Amino acid sequence: MTLRRPLCAWSLSLCLGLAAPALAQEERSAVPETPQTVADPTDTPNAPSLPALGPDVRLYVTSFNVVRWNPLGLESQNRLLLQKRMFDGDSILTRDNFINGGLSFKANPANLKLGPTVEFQPLAILNLRATYEFVQFMGTMGFLQSYTDPRADFSDDARDLTDELAYSTSGHHYIVEPTLQAKFGSIVVRAKASIEYWNMDLREGSGATFYDPLLDSLIPARGWVFTNDSDLLLLATPRLTMGARFSAVWPRYTDAMGAGAASVDNSHMRVGPLVAYSLSTREFTTFSKPTVILQLAWYLKHPNRMGAMPYMIAGFAFTSDLLGGQK
Repeated sequence: MTLRRPLCAWSLSLCLGLAAPALAQEERSAVPETPQTVADPTDTPNAPSLPALGPDVRLYVTSFNVVRWNPLGLESQNRLLLQKRMFDGDSILTRDNFINGGLSFKANPANLKLGPTVEFQPLAILNLRATYEFVQFMGTMGFLQSYTDPRADFSDDARDLTDELAYSTSGHHYIVEPTLQAKFGSIVVRAKASIEYWNMDLREGSGATFYDPLLDSLIPARGWVFTNDSDLLLLATPRLTMGARFSAVWPRYTDAMGAGAASVDNSHMRVGPLVAYSLSTREFTTFSKPTVILQLAWYLKHPNRMGAMPYMIAGFAFTSDLLGGQK
């Protein structure tokens, strides 16, 4: 996630499962998802036939590899999943249902994250994912740095000056991600929230917050963070998707972290265009929907990144079926 600075590995993955060219749901996030079919209230009995469903049981890998600028970073996000369709549905609203579970692994030069993940989609418009991650910071690239006050300067320049204070440590990260999604003709709308709880083992006396390269903010060592990624997309062709994304992060502090800490606002928001192009539209194969993703975004709010320089991200995603996948 970090070449020299963090990489927000969020969820461009958010769109990948929806769009025909497969924008993906990441992880923060945003990581490529199971292809999704979402409800279209304009469908009629004379509408074109529904797209083919995948296998009733799937064993597959998703991979999302991304590089970022402002801040700078690099990360690979991967999941190994076993998936089962829950019931046979006849409508576009009910037919794309599933439950899956497996292992999530994320790696970058600053830290490693590993843990189980489960996902539940009873209807095409509603998805719920829960993940636990064991987090290991290795003390490299200036991470992890902790702070006694959430009002501390955590800009890139300030952290460069205190690289020698970085240390290795570990902790626990719990994530629940509800997603609402819908498709109207060639238009896709999607909103994913993330409710996160962190429990990190910080060095004694070093403070109650730390800089997380994924979220690009000061995070409570034991506390909550909320995020949102919302997309408006146009499925221009079977391979090309264009649109815009709004992203926001809201860390929450308490006065136990210092007098007045509960009122500190280190949230940030950004918005901008994105485009995804699939090199192939084949699904449920050993190399499904290889997709290139590009995004620009401008900060609407940030403690230290406001200005003309945009946030930029480039990624490559694909899915590989291991059980019954076509060659």
